[in-house]
Amino acid sequence: MKTLILYLDALGYRFISKENTPFLYNYGKENSLLRLKTLLAYTGIEHTFITGELPSESGIWTGFVYKKNYIGKILRFIPLPNSILSYPYALMNYYLSGNTYLSKLYHIPRKFFGKFNSGTKHKIWKKDFFQKRSFVYYGWPFFVQNNKVKLDFIKRNDEYKVKKFIKSFNDNTDIYFIQLVDLDKTMHEFGTVNEDTIKELRRQDSYASIIVNEFKAKFPDSRVIIWSDHGFIDIKEEINLGEKIKNFKNIDYFLDSTIARFWFKSEKDREEIIRILSRIRHGKILDLKDKDKYNIPLGKEFGEVIFVLEPGYLFVPNFHQGKIGCRGMHGYMPDKADLDGIFIINKKINKKEIELNEVLGLIEYGNLQV
Repeated sequence: MKTLILYLDALGYRFISKENTPFLYNYGKENSLLRLKTLLAYTGIEHTFITGELPSESGIWTGFVYKKNYIGKILRFIPLPNSILSYPYALMNYYLSGNTYLSKLYHIPRKFFGKFNSGTKHKIWKKDFFQKRSFVYYGWPFFVQNNKVKLDFIKRNDEYKVKKFIKSFNDNTDIYFIQLVDLDKTMHEFGTVNEDTIKELRRQDSYASIIVNEFKAKFPDSRVIIWSDHGFIDIKEEINLGEKIKNFKNIDYFLDSTIARFWFKSEKDREEIIRILSRIRHGKILDLKDKDKYNIPLGKEFGEVIFVLEPGYLFVPNFHQGKIGCRGMHGYMPDKADLDGIFIINKKINKKEIELNEVLGLIEYGNLQV
């Protein structure tokens, strides 16, 4: 059966409404709209969706891990901004290292360029789900048709991607996968209730309507899946952890937007950092019980000490948004806020919610057994 998988990045379950997302609301009502339980993860979410493996099983969790980066070691000596160096960094990772997961350098300090590497080597089109079928995968900058890769380093908006994607529909392909990301960018910039965010929600709903209707018109007997990885929370306070740890010269750390991870050379530094983190009221250091609860891998490369903020709080500066911060964020403990995504399928299912690692069984075998 031909299958469409439409990935609407950042469209949380609580944002589905008759007013702002009428197509998704009605299509879900006519078929099945489930709450998709999200994870305390970044990169690991889409990997779990398409493989059924939780981050604790796959080792794919965040965008960066503590691992030597030889390309980063070279680039740290080039006197250009990270924003410019990100392009040669991505190209070198693709052409020299064979990576298909291409990350930017964001606002990572130069001293850490050689110490942190991508949290995964490949994008999900390299996984078995795609490789054992004929497929089209469109997740910028990759447009992939049966492993024939076209790279596009010109930034494209979702409207452009929708038009290009629809043109790829043909009788010889089994799986069509597209990721739309403009809503994620908008919610980071404006938060969840801004007028620009509402307009983008309605645009995403329109794009979903166009793609699904075109797909069903060409392939009437087909499977349609619409999903999102997470929702969003408005930021109410910024926390400057960098200021608190700036005098530590012999520790390594990575400041994700909502997660701080540390590596130590001495027990004294470890104890002092733990003392500093313990004084931050709006977050917690994860213990082994927490890591098991949130399916976080235990290897040293993920962090010797991991601190996670409560919903609504943001590290500023951090290694992603830098010193500016943002108005909306995800990446929090999922039991502390409503951050769940959506899962819509054109099949009646007597279930109100679904775990991320259950999805593969439903797509592959038509049931919820993993």
